Amino acid sequence: MADWMVLYDAAKAEQFENEVKPLLQDRPCRFEAYDRNDRPSFEADSRVITWLDDESLYDLLPYASKQAWSVGLLPHPGLIRGMRSFFVAKKIEEAIEAIFSSEVPTLADLMYCNDRLVLGSVMLGNPVTMKPAAQVDAGFWSKLKHLMVMTSNLSKTCLLPYKLTTAKETTVSTAALGITVVYRPSGSDFTKRVVGEVLEDESTLNAVILAPRSISEVMHFILTRVLPKKVEVKALNDYLGHIKSEYLLISGSQQLDYSIDGEMMQADRLSIRVDENALQIWNPLMPQKGIEKEHKESVRVSGLPKGGAVNELINRPLPWIHHADQEEVKETFVTLKENAQASESYLVLMVLATLLATVGLFANSAPVIIGAMILAPLMAPIISLSMGVLRQNGDLIQASGRTLVTGIGLALLFGTLLTWITPLHTLNHEISARLSPTLLDLGVAIISGIAGAYANARSEVAKSLAGVAIAVALVPPLAVSGIGIGWFDWTVFSGAFLLFLTNLVGIVLAAAATFLVMGFSPFHLAKKGLLLSSAFVAVVSVPLLFAFTSMVKEQKAIYALEGWEYQGIEVREVKIRSGKPMQVSVKLITQRPLKTEQIDAIKQKMEMRLGEPIRLEASTAILRE
Repeated sequence: MADWMVLYDAAKAEQFENEVKPLLQDRPCRFEAYDRNDRPSFEADSRVITWLDDESLYDLLPYASKQAWSVGLLPHPGLIRGMRSFFVAKKIEEAIEAIFSSEVPTLADLMYCNDRLVLGSVMLGNPVTMKPAAQVDAGFWSKLKHLMVMTSNLSKTCLLPYKLTTAKETTVSTAALGITVVYRPSGSDFTKRVVGEVLEDESTLNAVILAPRSISEVMHFILTRVLPKKVEVKALNDYLGHIKSEYLLISGSQQLDYSIDGEMMQADRLSIRVDENALQIWNPLMPQKGIEKEHKESVRVSGLPKGGAVNELINRPLPWIHHADQEEVKETFVTLKENAQASESYLVLMVLATLLATVGLFANSAPVIIGAMILAPLMAPIISLSMGVLRQNGDLIQASGRTLVTGIGLALLFGTLLTWITPLHTLNHEISARLSPTLLDLGVAIISGIAGAYANARSEVAKSLAGVAIAVALVPPLAVSGIGIGWFDWTVFSGAFLLFLTNLVGIVLAAAATFLVMGFSPFHLAKKGLLLSSAFVAVVSVPLLFAFTSMVKEQKAIYALEGWEYQGIEVREVKIRSGKPMQVSVKLITQRPLKTEQIDAIKQKMEMRLGEPIRLEASTAILRE
């Protein structure tokens, strides 16, 4: 068998003689120092072992490919990317054993960018912002340092225009913060966290495109794809794209700044290709090549900027929040304008929902009330009103306002009429539950407003979900307000209508803020509407705050008294009603009848525990064992 040709680093000849050569003495090897300026003259089809750094491989491997050499690599202090690309063992002994134990060499592909060998990755974009993405495998503090630098520079960074053409002539024109191209997804921790790992090598390159429309999307990328130690690869986010092809041509509107394995360069365009089965590697640890007749090309870029959105993004620094493109704004705006109209179905459903809710309230039936929530059509004009307030659109505000007032009027009218013909005048649980709104009800309104705005801005979300989320906080209070009018009871009407107003202003403010975050209006246009909505919320919040404070006070009193014992008498079923003094209703569990003096003593002890005078309403229960 022919000898193995061993090429070693001439600059580190002493280290080679002491550490590596002794391990090869009993092997059929011939040794030669490697000089980049004087290529070795080995015959074609030679078996070559290298102890060289990355820089030497950039020149040697393309030459070895042309000479049809089969190559085995040994770990060298300067062999960083080569070890990762060709799965070289870290220990010299293990690498030597792997080479000589191989029966046949493994066919390997080589990736080139503008005819230069790429061992790791090709990266385009601002190096300050893209470097942290390429170093996600660094230590936590080092990674955090790079990310802080990246974030501080984002407010000054614009997306750059790129045109990408694949081997099958598919063209992608977009704007991106950066693009990373690798042969094997695991060749870069950045691409591995986006695409995932593959079990078999494919003769294709993988390009990952990072195209955030806002700083908030960049932060989302950092928190979900970069900082976690382990990332489960799922569907691509809208700001990420992935292209898999045998060839990729990349150009821009000006000269491109890019790097090959960290070395910065410039070019008018990049031609990146994969040479299939270009090299024979003696290493059984190398991934096997998949058997396929035709390489499948994949282009996943549906969420990336395109059309007019590209020009908008490349001419300004990244905003903190993403501004929706004109097509997206127009489509949502047209839908909301239609929803702002008082159609026949809106009027009919409003009447039916109110009647159903009123019947459910009198019957003290939660399921019936829920049915009314599903029927209620109030979601449409309220969300339209929030968009009108956000964008200061007078026509949309007037149309949605008229429709909303009409719906409120119908609810009060038919709720009152049904109350007049119903011979019931009792405050049951379902009615009483809507007479004392607190800040918690404002929280429900805010969450409902966010859900409604998001559902209307995203066509893939069922609109019925938003309708339920918003109607749940609107129809029952209006029905109770109608009952209050029918009973001529100001307390019932005012309490329920305050709950309705709470939900209305909370939903409008939250929906408007959600539309703003989703980019449907610039902040300078939305500022006036948001301030006005916030003012209404602040006014409504005053009585809610008092009610919430009172509720907290009542809960503390119940907690202090429930289960309390005094001289063998146990206090149970504590109920609190606000007033001056506070009214406390309890059941006293005792083994013998209580005297008036004992009840007075319990009342005094309760006042000491609560720190204020009370009006006690006590019932006794005799416990026999």
